Amino acid sequence: MSATQSTKTGGTGATQAVHQHPQAPKTGGAGRLLLKVLLLGSPFLAILITYFVFDPFRVLYHYQRFEGPLVAIANRDYISTQTYLNTYERRPYSSFILGNSRTMGYLTRDWAKLTGDSLSFHYDASSESLYGIWQKLLFLEQHHAALKNVLIICDHELLKKVDDYDSHLLRKDPRTTGASTFAFQLSFVKAYFSNTFFYQYLYQRATGKFTPELEEILEGRRVAYDPLTNDLTLPDVEQEIKRDSLGFYTKNDRLKRSRKPSVFKAVIGAEQLRQLVAIRNVFARHNTNFQFVVSPLYYQQHLNPADISILQRTFGASHIHDFSGTNEFTSQNGNYYEDSHYRPKVGREILRRIYSAPGDSASTRP
Repeated sequence: MSATQSTKTGGTGATQAVHQHPQAPKTGGAGRLLLKVLLLGSPFLAILITYFVFDPFRVLYHYQRFEGPLVAIANRDYISTQTYLNTYERRPYSSFILGNSRTMGYLTRDWAKLTGDSLSFHYDASSESLYGIWQKLLFLEQHHAALKNVLIICDHELLKKVDDYDSHLLRKDPRTTGASTFAFQLSFVKAYFSNTFFYQYLYQRATGKFTPELEEILEGRRVAYDPLTNDLTLPDVEQEIKRDSLGFYTKNDRLKRSRKPSVFKAVIGAEQLRQLVAIRNVFARHNTNFQFVVSPLYYQQHLNPADISILQRTFGASHIHDFSGTNEFTSQNGNYYEDSHYRPKVGREILRRIYSAPGDSASTRP
């Protein structure tokens, strides 16, 4: 018979039990406190469960392919590394395109026609850093990649950054850097809860709608990831340009130049040089055919001549191809999707010039 039943029947057992256990009221108080904590924490737990169920950033579970719709903007560094690990054993890649998101202007199929190597992989990352490129090359070495050809797409931002990011979208995959996996995963959980991101994400999943506000934090356009080469393309944007190029560029406010051409401040210091030398040593170990492209930026800024000079002294002038500043690529709005990324037709022409026959004047600057 329970203590409650004893009280109802008027028995003395309950009274004795109370005398024998003077702490009982405290236990009940603790229970009520726990219940309150659970009630207050239940919304948090419910939201946390949705994170583990939906895995919005695709970093919790193993994915063999990333070509499906990615509502939450993904960590490109993680996708690139996972895609490589998914495929490298059956496709022993020996040529690699490295750099930031501007590498979308260079497709492996275009590059392979010039290098003769069909085993090419696009190993880029959003807002890639010099540190990220160095760590990726070491990671590829650890996985016994041949490193026959390497194409590095760079700019002043890439050359400036020599450590990891804190942002969940930009930080390096810990499998390439040896950083904490827990800290990497925790950054995505924090991002899910910050600024009610979870609400925007769940709203879009429930309604299928993208409002102008949602487009700032979620991926509304179709992004295609090649599951073998990891090439990233924007088919929706390309189709829109093809249907009405005049209308596309007329309405795109981000393609109205308001800045005059300028020269970036020099960014290569002692740590940058140390990492550049380490990258050069990787190439030397593998007898790599490597090339650097300085991107043609929409606002026509020149990479600082001092940085160009250091790159040329470190790697050899014939390996550095500077397309920054004002030139035939940067003067045409139609070469860009917006003010940050140029289209594959630009990359194809740059590749043609770089890999043209020795002595061809087109192999250096435009």
